[in-house]
Amino acid sequence: MPASKRVLVIGIGGGTLDLLAPWAESGRLPYLARLMENGTHGRLASTLQPTTAPAWVTFMTGRNQGKHGLYDFVRRRPGTYDLEVTNASHIVGPTMFDIACSHGLRVITVNIPYTSPPRPVNGVSIGGPFAPSFSRDLVFPPGFYDEMKAVVPDYFVLPDYDSTSSEPLSDFGLKLLRGIELRQQLCLHLLETRDWDLFAVVFMASDEAQHTFWGCQHAPEASRLARHRDVIQDVYERIDEAVGVILDRIACDGGGQDTTVIILSDHGAGPFRLMINLNAWLAERGYLRYRTDRTSSLHRLWAETVKRLAAHYRDRVPSRTRAYIRSRMGTERFERVKSDFESTLLTSCIAWDQTEAYALGAGGNIFVNLKGRDPSGIVEPGTPYRELRERLISDLMTLSDPETGQTLIDRVYRREELYHGVCVDQGPDLIIQWKDYACWGRGRYDSHGPIFQIQDQFDFSRQPLTGSHRLDGLLIAEGLGIEPGTRLEGAHLLDLAPTILSLLDISPGDDLDGHILRAIASEAEEGAERGSRGTQGDSVNSGGEIGYTDEETEIISERLRSLGYL
Repeated sequence: MPASKRVLVIGIGGGTLDLLAPWAESGRLPYLARLMENGTHGRLASTLQPTTAPAWVTFMTGRNQGKHGLYDFVRRRPGTYDLEVTNASHIVGPTMFDIACSHGLRVITVNIPYTSPPRPVNGVSIGGPFAPSFSRDLVFPPGFYDEMKAVVPDYFVLPDYDSTSSEPLSDFGLKLLRGIELRQQLCLHLLETRDWDLFAVVFMASDEAQHTFWGCQHAPEASRLARHRDVIQDVYERIDEAVGVILDRIACDGGGQDTTVIILSDHGAGPFRLMINLNAWLAERGYLRYRTDRTSSLHRLWAETVKRLAAHYRDRVPSRTRAYIRSRMGTERFERVKSDFESTLLTSCIAWDQTEAYALGAGGNIFVNLKGRDPSGIVEPGTPYRELRERLISDLMTLSDPETGQTLIDRVYRREELYHGVCVDQGPDLIIQWKDYACWGRGRYDSHGPIFQIQDQFDFSRQPLTGSHRLDGLLIAEGLGIEPGTRLEGAHLLDLAPTILSLLDISPGDDLDGHILRAIASEAEEGAERGSRGTQGDSVNSGGEIGYTDEETEIISERLRSLGYL
């Protein structure tokens, strides 16, 4: 039956209080400022690593990565060193939306990362990044696609950066603002035509703007970048406007009194300075070995040549033309060419039978090449495995800034210190927490370049890269029972699912790893503990393994590479 209370969740991708708080105080973000004044706010701890994939899935599930299984944008294919792009079908266990639906509540989700392909809901779900494109497969129920196309015919998931434009940065900034407008239009339509108990939408334009335009904020007046110094602020202001429009719509319908509003981000943001190629470091320290035979050298030369051609192709050929070329080649032929390239680029240059450890993914994740688990593993389980990890930790803690000499790493975690659950074996063996995420670790098998790399553009693109993620995002909550003008301390992404379920009078159950945030859901918690809607139960559909087509996988891979994640 419908809930007596409702919860509205608005995500601000990569939102940081470092920017939002002073802008709100100065009057530039009036609606967010009002929510902060009438409710509570504070920093929100993200996942390790603080990247989109594990962060949003942790938010949706209330479970650690060892339970829900999403550690990164890519994962190893079982029994091989090859990679596959992760998607929503890889999430193990129910999300808060599944649980709410299982209790008869009405759910609407719009553009949440890792909701593609969408799971069935008692309502409407529009998948989010990193879906390859907007299509019928992105929508549940599928029949809503035609209705949506009539309302927002030019809807897109993420904008492309077009370096062929006469003004690429200006063009990209306008696309970001247009994306906010489209999401606002869609939300208004859903609010006007659908009943709901839990409504969630994510605006990703802030995250994308921060990656590209962070360095413009303090550009010298004479610099060409100076004219783009307000793009991030413009994006925040436009999101604030969308928040106001959505809240006004709810108020007009008479639902404002019983609605708790939660604003959150998946991680924070800050300037980007240095890329650290962890596999190059592992090779220098002798943990990883590259092949040195003639065949390997030819493979490496071929890979570098194709990489340069791929960069030129991606940089100069419009995305629609690239999609047409893929379709003309045919999926089978295109996939064969791509697989040959990826295999050479990612795996063929490493001497796996002489490699003890390697890095994979975004941020700083180290995997041991373990015998019995990895196809060419050489490290024995038990004591040798534990001793290798301790040696790696000791060596990693000496990694220092080439300019200042200061150590770069705050701590290296063993997997069991962070994760527990049925998916622990899929996760990294060691997880690096950097002192300053302006230095960003990368694990790519093809890291033949320098350990420390000044990188001011995304891979295979001319799109500027000047901003990176931080460990703390933001959380704002306003509603009945929330003390106005208070600061929220100690909140973690894990805490959102149990808190939101409690607000809906659903007991979170014992399987969730987060805690109910009492500053937000203290009254609702009492009802939930009384079992007013029963317990979550184990019968909630966790979703099946739904893969993308070969062409869709390549489109997603291309986007992740262009964003610097692959």
